[in-house]
Amino acid sequence: MMEKVILKYDQGIKKEEVVHLEIPIEEFEEMLENDYQYRLANAVDGEMIERRTAQEFFDDMNRNELNSWRKNNRRLISVKTEDEESSEMDMMDLIVDDSQARQYQKQEDCEALCQEIRQLLKPKQAEMIITIDIDGMGVKDYATQKNLNPKRVSEQLNYTRGVLRKKLLERKIEQ
Repeated sequence: MMEKVILKYDQGIKKEEVVHLEIPIEEFEEMLENDYQYRLANAVDGEMIERRTAQEFFDDMNRNELNSWRKNNRRLISVKTEDEESSEMDMMDLIVDDSQARQYQKQEDCEALCQEIRQLLKPKQAEMIITIDIDGMGVKDYATQKNLNPKRVSEQLNYTRGVLRKKLLERKIEQ
């Protein structure tokens, strides 16, 4: 005895065309039992797992395969050359790598910000803000490095942030 399954997402098939696949019922039963056991073993505690029909199994398999194909081929574009040969090209190959220029710009922006902080604050305050907030050093590490109490450093940092906020606001109002 044979059972029929309809497949829709097969390569080489026109958009609305479908394929009817006939498989012996014994193979279906074995395949569906294996699928059920696999999903049961991977189920989260308390999750209800039901046996699927052959059509549900193939629909899920086709959906996963189609999504995988789209994920891997979404950037491909078809390019025709002068001699009318069609070839596929990855669009990511066409994008210019400007990461070094962006990195250089970030570095310049950071240096300009540090210079502005140094102009607005006292030297020790500026050093603390730059080291902790911009360079990313932890308060405890900064306190250890300077032989200070971490709680005191945290209090000074909060006070200095307030002073900086106030001076930046005043500067913005003046402009």
